[in-house]
Parts: sequence; structure tokens; C-alpha cells
Amino acid sequence: MNNKSMGILGIGLILAGFLFCGLSSGQPEESTPTPAIIVNVPNGGNAWAPGTAQTISWRYEGIRAEEIVGEVEIALIKGGRWHANITLDAPPGTGTGGSYVWEIPLFHSQGNDFRVRLTAHFENPEDPLADAAMTDDSDGDFTIPTSGRIAFASTSSGSMTADIYVRDEGGIRQLTRDPADDLSPAWSPQWAKIAFVSRRDRNFEIYTMNADGTIILRLTSNSADDKDPAWSPDGAKICFSSNRDGNDEIYLMKADGTEQIKLTTNSADDKLPAWSPDGTKIAFVSGRDGDYEIYVMNADGSEQRRLTTMLEADFEPAWSPDGTKIAFSSSRDGSYHIYLMNADGTNQRRLTAGFADEKHPTWSPDGTRIAFYSKTEGNFEIYAVSLDGSHLTNLTNRSNADWDPAWTPRRGMRLKVLRVDPKRMKTKIKRD
Repeated sequence: MNNKSMGILGIGLILAGFLFCGLSSGQPEESTPTPAIIVNVPNGGNAWAPGTAQTISWRYEGIRAEEIVGEVEIALIKGGRWHANITLDAPPGTGTGGSYVWEIPLFHSQGNDFRVRLTAHFENPEDPLADAAMTDDSDGDFTIPTSGRIAFASTSSGSMTADIYVRDEGGIRQLTRDPADDLSPAWSPQWAKIAFVSRRDRNFEIYTMNADGTIILRLTSNSADDKDPAWSPDGAKICFSSNRDGNDEIYLMKADGTEQIKLTTNSADDKLPAWSPDGTKIAFVSGRDGDYEIYVMNADGSEQRRLTTMLEADFEPAWSPDGTKIAFSSSRDGSYHIYLMNADGTNQRRLTAGFADEKHPTWSPDGTRIAFYSKTEGNFEIYAVSLDGSHLTNLTNRSNADWDPAWTPRRGMRLKVLRVDPKRMKTKIKRD
């Protein structure tokens, strides 16, 4: 081999060496990322109230939505464990991500340790006949607060008399079982007790029981009808109506039934009292001006004044949790519907728009919804509606007649100290 050939061979060896070194010690080849689905929202720190619509969103890495096989599965995790399926068929989305709107049930399990888990499937590159799964949990916990409970009256199957039931996240449960009517439930401020009206002693009297239906105690005892119990916000007293003097008047008593005091004295009926959240006022219904209208007075019975002035009947006042509004039922549009007004009687407006009678409004603890009963679907059912009239929801949906709903009040209200002038109080009523 001549020198020229040796030189060419040497140059070739040198180039080959450089190429080998580059392949062996240079940057590694890029690999295809493992397909993944990543939760974007929620990722902790949120409070998702029951009855609201919340968006769950995600993104894909190493894969596109168009490559997903089937739908995306979304599960709710509580305390690190599977709790419930939100949906098994969320659309995969498009491109690099997707989203799903979850309508949280109005009565849902509460807690501060919820997370979302996503699962999606794609074609297994090693076995085209099988799917591969990718999953991800949200990074932080979020909260679902309680929406409270609703007590109501209902006729049980095969019965002609009413009992007290409760609706909450666990479903519907029966609390009382008596051959006489049990009606008009009212929650104590801390949800520990329920006052109600019963005919179990022939005429209507007021009773209390624990929230689970145990330990029933009779509070009133006379030959007249005592009805419409309403707790004071501090739980120390109950106001109610009674016809013990010939027509309905508003009375006040301690929560154990003692020290019964008359607050109104009128030749017409005064009934259906409702205590303001700050404990200073009581709204009620009176027929003193020729038709039933809504009035308000101080909690000692003083300074009674009229709030509504329609020719048709206005009934069943219910204060909003913040005390700024009053819901009520009225027949001013031909049949009974639910209305709202400011606490001073101004800005009255119709809330519900059904064709059947809608009565007995009661506020959710957070003040975002009002429950009532109606014959909209053929028999009496309990419904809830948002303050703009939207999101009408049937809460009972049974063949039984359900009415007189009472939603648990907001907890932790700050109360003004009520100083009652003894000179303004009416005659004390002796218990039989």
C-alpha cells in the first residue's frame, strides 16, 4: 500500500473514531413520553357547595384527546379512598385537554378531604387488541360543605295521617310513627331538636323531639289548638300561635314549655310567627285589616306594623339567614306562589312560576335557595329553587304527599342582646 492510500485510510479511521465517540458519549436519543392525564382543577383549597355546577378540567401529556379510547372516568375520592363515581362517560375533549361540569347534588356527603380521580384509556402499543390505562388524582383536598337537612310532614304508605320525616345526604328517613297527625316541624338553632305540632292528645299541641326522633316531650297542654312553633335564634324560647282565647294569637314560651306569654291581642287571627335571625323581631300573619297580610313586631310584641298591602292573602313569612329578606306565599296572582321582599316590605317580587299551589317557603342555611311544597307534578312534593327562580329541584319525588318543609337554620349567627321591657309584656298564661 502506498503512502497516499495509507493517508486516506488514516483519515477514514480518524473520522470513524470521531463518529463512534459522538454516538457513544453524546446526548441520548429522544424517547416518546409516557401518555398521562393530569388533573388541572380542582387541586385543593376550594369549597364546592352542594347544588352548584363545578368544572373539572385536565390535560394530556404524550397523547392527544383524539387518541383516547372510550370516555374519561371521573371518581370522587374521600379520605384517600374511592367514595363515588361522578361520571363514567366524560367526553375526552380535544387536543391536549378536556373538561366536565359536575352538578353537585343538593344533598351530598360533606367533608374537607375530597379529591378527584381521572382515568382514561388508550390503545396499548404492545398489544393493539388491549387498552392501556392512565390515571391521576388531584394534588390537594377540597371541601364540600353541608347543605343542612330538611324536615317535613308526609303521609306514609297506607296511612291517612301525617308523620315527620327528614331529608339529608343519607336520603329520606321517618322520625315519628303515631296514629295521629304530626305536622309543622321547626329546627332548633343547632339542629339538635325539632319542635312540631301533633294531635296525639286529641287537639293540636306543641312537642319537641331530638333530631333523630327520640325523646318526645309535650310543651303545651290546654283544650285549644297550639300551632306554628318557631325557635328563637338562641334556642331559649319558642313562639307559636294559639286559639285558646277564641281566635289565633301569638304566644311566647321557654323552650321547655314554661312561662307562656301572650304577645298579640287582636279580634282577628294572628298566626304563623317567624323569628328574625338576630332575635329582635318576629314576622307573623294577621287578618286584622280585612285580609291576611304579613306584619312584623319586636320580639316582645311591641311596635307591630304591616309589611304587605295586597287584597289577596299573604302567608308564611320566612326570614333569610342574613335577615335582609323575607320569603312568603301569596295568592295575589290567582293561586299561591312564592315571593320575596326586603325585610322592610319593599321590592316585592314573585320567585316561582309554577301553575300549581306553591307554599311554605324555607331558606337553605347558606341563603342561596328556598324550599317549598307544591303540586306541580300531581301530588305534594318538596322543591328547592335558586333566588333567581332557576335550578328547580324535586327533593322528595315520592308517591307520598310531602309538605311543611323546614330547612335547618344557619349555625353560628351573632345575636343582639334582646332587652325586654316587662311593661310591654302581656299577661302570663298559666299551664294546665
